[in-house]
Amino acid sequence: MREKTISILDSLSWNVQPEPGLVKGEYYREEGWFTPHPGGPKDFYGVMEAVWKNGSLQMVEFNEFNSPVYYIRKYQNANKRYSDYAFLQASRERTASTRVVLVNGMRHMEDQMLRENRLDGQFDLLTGASNSIRESMLVLAEKISRRLGTHSNGDYYGLARPVGGGITGRLQVVIENGRIVSCFYDEIFADSPDDIEEEELKPYYRQSKYYSLDYVSDYPCGFNALFDMWKEHVIECQDLLDLNGLRFSEGEFFRRAWGNYMKLAKEMWAELEKDCALKQTT
Repeated sequence: MREKTISILDSLSWNVQPEPGLVKGEYYREEGWFTPHPGGPKDFYGVMEAVWKNGSLQMVEFNEFNSPVYYIRKYQNANKRYSDYAFLQASRERTASTRVVLVNGMRHMEDQMLRENRLDGQFDLLTGASNSIRESMLVLAEKISRRLGTHSNGDYYGLARPVGGGITGRLQVVIENGRIVSCFYDEIFADSPDDIEEEELKPYYRQSKYYSLDYVSDYPCGFNALFDMWKEHVIECQDLLDLNGLRFSEGEFFRRAWGNYMKLAKEMWAELEKDCALKQTT
C-alpha cells in the first residue's frame, strides 16, 4: 500500500556535520551488500570506516547506499546520509511515531562507539532507525573490531574546516606504503538554512555537494565530475597541490572551482610533509 505522506520536518533534527579539525591514524574499512529487511534481497550497500590510533578510536562513520532498484527512482543508489533521503523519511507516516531518521541512528551508534572505545558487543539502538544499523553497521563493525591494531587498510588523514558561507570542506586521504591510494573531497552544507549565506544554496541544507541529488554547481563542470577527475589525478601524480591539466586550473573559474579545496589541501599537505608520510613529494 502507498504510504501516507505527511510533514513532520519541524519536529525532527539531525546532524550531518563532520567533526572539525584533523583526524589521523590507522584506517579500517569494511563494506558489503545487505538487506535492512530480514528475508529481503541484499541490494542495499553499507560502508563502515574507523580510524584507530594508540589504542583509541579517532573516527567512526557508517554510510548506506540505497538499492539500485529502490521504488523511487530518484533515490536509487543514493547515499542516505548526505543526500536528501532523510527529508523523504521525514515525510513518511511511520516516522511520525519514532521522531527519528536513519542519520539519527547512525550518529547515535557512532557516538557510543567513540565514547566507549569499542566496535563490538551490545549497544543501545534507536527505535525507528535500527534495521540498517543491526543488519549492516554492527556486522561490519564486528569485522573491523577483529582487525584493530593489525591488518589496516592504510594510514588515514582527514581534515574538516569551515570554508565560509555555511559550508564545511572535508578532505580525506588514505596512504599505503608511502603512496596515496585513496582520496575524496566534499563540501557539506550547514544543518540549518539560516546558516547558509547564499540564498540559492539554502535548499541544500543537511546535504553535501557530492551526494546531493539536486545540487547544481555554478561552473560548467559538475562538482562530482570535477572531483572525480581530481581524485584520479592525485593518485597518479601523488600531489594534493598539483592541479596542472585539470579543468578550471587557471582563469576566471579557478577560485570558484578550487578555492575552498586549496584551503584544506595546503593544510593537509603540510601535515603529510611533517609526518614524512609520502615516499615522493614535490
